[in-house]
Amino acid sequence: MKNTLPSLGDVVMVSIDIDTNEDAEQLRRYADQQGFSWRFAIAPREMLRQLATAFGTQFLDPPSEPMFMVDPKGAPHLVPFEHRDAARLAALVRQYRGS
Repeated sequence: MKNTLPSLGDVVMVSIDIDTNEDAEQLRRYADQQGFSWRFAIAPREMLRQLATAFGTQFLDPPSEPMFMVDPKGAPHLVPFEHRDAARLAALVRQYRGS
């Protein structure tokens, strides 16, 4: 994502930490160490429940690299659990923008 994000145009990226054992300082250090420039947030338990309801429990499995996109109308879309290169992500961004 670090290399792909600039090519996606006007996109807001937020990484949501789903590990309830981590805290904001750990997350900040991780993002800094990895050179990530976008926002990071820790999901509250209610959000975890809502994500699992919306996308299934696999979405809460970090090794599966879960991802969703929100279109301009505010509707969330699950990004398929597959290889995601820059071209695939750009195509999904265009699709969900409606262009």
